[in-house]
Amino acid sequence: MPARMEDVARLAGVSTATVSRVLNNPELVSDEACRRVNEAIRQLDYRVNLAARSLRTNQTHTVAVVLPTIADPVINQMVEAIEDVAITAGYTLLLCSTRGDAAREHAYIELLTQQTVADGVLYISPRADPDTVLTLAQGAMPLVLCNYLVENPAVPCLLMDHVSSAYQATAHLLGLGYRRIALLNLAAPHYYPARMRLDGYLRAHAEAGITPDPTLRVEIDRPTYANNDWRGAIETLLARPDRPGAIVAFNDEVALEVYAVCRERGLRIPDDLSVTGCDDILSSRHVDPPLTTVRVPARVQGERAMRLLLKRLTRPHQPIPPRMLLPVDLIVRGSTGPPAG
Repeated sequence: MPARMEDVARLAGVSTATVSRVLNNPELVSDEACRRVNEAIRQLDYRVNLAARSLRTNQTHTVAVVLPTIADPVINQMVEAIEDVAITAGYTLLLCSTRGDAAREHAYIELLTQQTVADGVLYISPRADPDTVLTLAQGAMPLVLCNYLVENPAVPCLLMDHVSSAYQATAHLLGLGYRRIALLNLAAPHYYPARMRLDGYLRAHAEAGITPDPTLRVEIDRPTYANNDWRGAIETLLARPDRPGAIVAFNDEVALEVYAVCRERGLRIPDDLSVTGCDDILSSRHVDPPLTTVRVPARVQGERAMRLLLKRLTRPHQPIPPRMLLPVDLIVRGSTGPPAG
């Protein structure tokens, strides 16, 4: 017969209420009581009935993580960091991959607002409009946003500084002497990092007193990068008689697609074209030449986001800064150099 909570309490020499607190709110129990209860749980092989506990406490001890794709290396790092913090705090993750599909994104929002499947939501890089995203915050379920911004002080927004990312890369190329610099960016009206990157790109040109050619801005509305659209866009860009001398790619995967097109066209990096990326994924260091890129604090963002959500869950009235910006760093490698001649 499976062990009951009463059996655990008897063996540990505590009340069933103490056992319940150890399982649900261990911060309210002394270290010694926690030790005895956990030892009794181990000896008796006591299993918590999660469904029953959810009905009793109206808590699932689950956090929903809504994300655009599970294929992105940076998002993978974020999710691993989120999971590490969540497991330590006694939470599990419910991953909701939208694949950048608006209908799928709305379906997840509807699920999370109409059913008790999670205690809180971490939303990474939404594509939906702010009003739709904020429906998640209208109930009692806490919401933390990553790489998105809403004008609501009750919803913490944790952003990587993508303005600085594009600014640093563009300013580096301008400093080398380039004047025709292309920007490869995502196009989504509510995808906040894309707007930040464009701001950084334009700011660097403005500070240099240069008006960028708007036809060198290539924007594609694609949630994932394993498609032929980027290849076609890059081929078209590099086939122009007035092709750019340098390219700022919004991430390393698209930058490496530029490498592939250059190989096919017989263009040498950086002799014929300088290229920058963003994210500093592992392969960016091992291509030839190594990719100049922007290092982003993916794990730090995931860890901080989950800790913010835990604060909202456990101390809902404690004030939290509504907006946090994480710094990024340009890593100069061999894919950028002065223009030929």
